[in-house]
Amino acid sequence: MKLVLGSLVILSLLAGCSSHPIKPEAKNVETSRDDADEDCKNLGKVQGSVSSVKGSFEEALEDLKLDAARKGANFVKIGQTSAMGTSVQGVAYFCP
Repeated sequence: MKLVLGSLVILSLLAGCSSHPIKPEAKNVETSRDDADEDCKNLGKVQGSVSSVKGSFEEALEDLKLDAARKGANFVKIGQTSAMGTSVQGVAYFCP
């Protein structure tokens, strides 16, 4: 009985020490239609979209910034946007 109780206490303590996943900060990603500086590193294409017809361009842009942040980017050059404004594409960069 003591062994079972001791095991439960240890498991509870270990469960309390689990780490939380790191979420990238989309708020740290700057967007522009202008080219990135020459010293910026191209990290590839990114896309943001909203699944709702009532979605806004701002929501799609936030999704784009989150995609870029997951790649380690801090700048996105916006390329194309959909006619309805519910999808936006761009190129992510890391600028020192």
